[in-house]
Amino acid sequence: MKTFTQLFALTKRILKQNLTNTDTLITVFGTPIFMLLFFVYVFGGSISLNGTQTNTSDYLNYALPGFMLITMTMGSAYTSLRINMDKTSGFLDRLHTLPIKRWIVLGSHIVASVVFMLLSELTTFVIGLIMGFRPELSIGSFFLFLLLSVLFAFAMTMISIPFSISAKSWESAGSFSYLLIMLLFVSSAFVPTDGMAKPIEIFADHQPMTPIVEAARALLMDIGVNNGNLLQAFGWLMALVVIFAILSYRKYQKVF
Repeated sequence: MKTFTQLFALTKRILKQNLTNTDTLITVFGTPIFMLLFFVYVFGGSISLNGTQTNTSDYLNYALPGFMLITMTMGSAYTSLRINMDKTSGFLDRLHTLPIKRWIVLGSHIVASVVFMLLSELTTFVIGLIMGFRPELSIGSFFLFLLLSVLFAFAMTMISIPFSISAKSWESAGSFSYLLIMLLFVSSAFVPTDGMAKPIEIFADHQPMTPIVEAARALLMDIGVNNGNLLQAFGWLMALVVIFAILSYRKYQKVF
């Protein structure tokens, strides 16, 4: 019981920092919502999907899953930033002198990160509903989508940890997130890949974000889940979680 009390207290501290910091709220919540409004209402009626001209409603249905994922991806930068700030300020060293299990210190950052990312995803989803998005979820699709979201949040969190521990300052700790965001833009998140230049299309079709986006879209809209995309999505996410969890553990043990 004491272990969970300690984990809860440290997790609550991190969530409070995130939810009371203006810069964090603007970047993680405000920026993706602005991008969603801009893409849908400025570009939405000019984009062709599967050879058919779209209206804003069609494009919203297509693009919202990608914006939900990019919202969580932006949150990974602040996971890295918080860990690095605790490291450089000496807070992590002070925690390690207390009778607290070592895994709780890093575990609190992981739990807080996943919860924060899911909250940001939910906020983007609610904005989408206000704009007219109407999901068509079966019970099975709902739970699969929830599992996909949690795994995605875990993957983005695990990727952020080695960078946060290695970075010399908090300013550079979250710079890796730009690469993750770029991968989402060079995927089928916002436009179909078949309209891209051939080399970029080949890259987009074979990088991890595309099957993840396609699986999320299919589950939300119940448009017939491609088992290949679903398996690829979960395979990529589980592989990323395992690989970066090992890297994170080794890096954490080496530094602390």
